[in-house]
Amino acid sequence: MHLVGHAYNFTASGAASYDIHAKKTFYIVNPDSTVSTLLANVDSHSAKVSGKLAVARRALARRATYNNCTSSQQSLLASAASAGQKYAADAYSYASSHNSSTTRYTTWFGAYTTERHSTVVSHFQAISSHSFSSYTFDCSTGTEPETYAYVYADE
Repeated sequence: MHLVGHAYNFTASGAASYDIHAKKTFYIVNPDSTVSTLLANVDSHSAKVSGKLAVARRALARRATYNNCTSSQQSLLASAASAGQKYAADAYSYASSHNSSTTRYTTWFGAYTTERHSTVVSHFQAISSHSFSSYTFDCSTGTEPETYAYVYADE
């Protein structure tokens, strides 16, 4: 038995009768890289959804946390995170769409090689895939004068 409500959201379509037909054809890749077809034995099912339907829950994104930051610092950090996210996305977009030597590339990364370019693109992809607005920002007084940022080695 499967609880269809766990796999489908009926709140948008509303109360009605539904015919449910499961896919029965699946493809697998064999160890020798050939593809085989599997056919499942499935039955269709009809169901009627009625009554007051609950509102679907949205997935919650992790929010930034702040240690010892004033509200002014938190506001500045939120703006900086948003701007940084855009810079990271733009850097990834540029790097992945330019696969030859450009002045911008050589200024930052030296002579163009395919291997180096691949490394640059993979790093920018990794950087831009993180949500900067979910980081923990620590505004505690640092031990080094003129220190604006630092990294915790164990994280």
